[in-house]
Amino acid sequence: MPLPGKHRVPPEVSPSPSPSPVSGRSRLRPALGGGNRSGTGEPTRSAAPAGELWLAIHLPNHILESLCQPAVAAGEDAAGDDAGHVVVVDPGRGGKVVCACGVTATAAGVAPGMALNSALALLPDARVLARDSRRERTLLETVAVVALDFTPRVNLDPPDGVLLEVRGSLRLFGGVRQLCARVGERLRARGLAPRIALTPTRLAALWFARSGMEVVLRRPEALAGRLAALPLACTRWPERSLRSLATMGVHAVGDCLRLPRDGFTRRFEPQMRLDLDRALGHAPDPRAAFVPGERFAARRDLEPELADTARLQSVCEPLLDELCTFLQARGASVESLELRLLHRDAPPTRLRLHFAEPVTAAARIAALLRERLARAELPEPVRSVRLRSGPLSEARVQAGDLFALDRRRASAVPQLVERLRARLGEEAVHGLCLVPEHRPEAAWEKGDILLFQSSGKGECPLFPGPRPVWLLAEPQPLAGDEQPRYEGLLEIEGGPERIESGWWDGRDVRRDYYVARTPAGVRVWIFRERRTPGGWFLHGVFG
Repeated sequence: MPLPGKHRVPPEVSPSPSPSPVSGRSRLRPALGGGNRSGTGEPTRSAAPAGELWLAIHLPNHILESLCQPAVAAGEDAAGDDAGHVVVVDPGRGGKVVCACGVTATAAGVAPGMALNSALALLPDARVLARDSRRERTLLETVAVVALDFTPRVNLDPPDGVLLEVRGSLRLFGGVRQLCARVGERLRARGLAPRIALTPTRLAALWFARSGMEVVLRRPEALAGRLAALPLACTRWPERSLRSLATMGVHAVGDCLRLPRDGFTRRFEPQMRLDLDRALGHAPDPRAAFVPGERFAARRDLEPELADTARLQSVCEPLLDELCTFLQARGASVESLELRLLHRDAPPTRLRLHFAEPVTAAARIAALLRERLARAELPEPVRSVRLRSGPLSEARVQAGDLFALDRRRASAVPQLVERLRARLGEEAVHGLCLVPEHRPEAAWEKGDILLFQSSGKGECPLFPGPRPVWLLAEPQPLAGDEQPRYEGLLEIEGGPERIESGWWDGRDVRRDYYVARTPAGVRVWIFRERRTPGGWFLHGVFG
């Protein structure tokens, strides 16, 4: 029976015959209806922001490429150099159906959707890997991070699409063609095979890229004509809806645009009509902006496994380069890193790197990592390496004197501290500073030497009397009652300085301190205990 409702045709399009009654189920016939937003007859108006240009990146081989990436944040196995022989199965479908395959496997007749047993019969030496959604997400975010080098407006379209708004970047990169070429070069350098399309709307660019048509289209009024030839598979509408459209003879986007709008909306999901409007720029298409991760995480699987720390260092250097690129893109620095070395049976070996100050240079990080690897004891060969950064901090550039001659010497102090800590241990290298406390044994504290230097905590508080450079850990009893002896009879030169303190924490002291000289001319710091049983004690030696 005919569909109810009225359909109004734009004046520039000749009307098609109205639907005729048929027996059984009613069926939609094509009738040019793409010019209205609804069945009310209101004229179509553009809802896309004027002047936008969206570049879509589609990764048709994202499943296989995510397993072939040399450094990713998650996963257990990688395709490695034999990616051509890889057959990927989907664990969500029982792990028995092929969802992607390499070049060699494709040449042997393996295709997505084939049963795994049939694929192994065609290629017995195929390497079977499981699809990993976490790796695919990591790959997509990696592409998005690359896109941030070209524009700050980036959106993700999981599982295989990234969108860039590039109108403001055209002049900077030499125009549309040059920009598209540079984006493609950057991605191909990472081992990817992207498809790129540029149109005034997000969805249209995605549909062109998914269809393999790498178009550059800048005029919104040309969208309807260019989209008309695209197959409906590029829309990724529900399979049931696509089959229904196919039985009606609707196979392309242009066929959908010629269907009556109100009838199409009632027959199919509202999202399908909204997608058509968004692709043409007649409806807004809001999407969440991509925000890069706040920490760096990367991984490299090793084959064969390595037990030589020198070779591990060379394996980690590309990861350090990626880390520095990550930091540079964010204008950030890092103060700590964790390197996890995964073994087959033994627990992971964790190496933590702590820097004396925020760093961004790969050479400095590599030097500290070399020291830590030299001290590492590996229980087993390493099968995988994971690198993860600590919290990021803003990169700071310290201004200095233009004619300063000791700039390198000053910058070498933190590096020296880092290398000593890496070689001797974190607790073996520390700083000392004085604190305002009358008791000599409590008048200093241990901590980070660089922190003391930067905060001024190393400044000496004022004391009424002299203090020795060398203070004994425990006061040493001296011979003599009235006249103390140390390597002979001591000659008193100054004092007394009375110190009575510490009654509140249970370490009460009551002493009279003197400066004395030995027969050999060494100046020492001694005190006489005022509490029972009394006596003389040596507490320090002057320089």
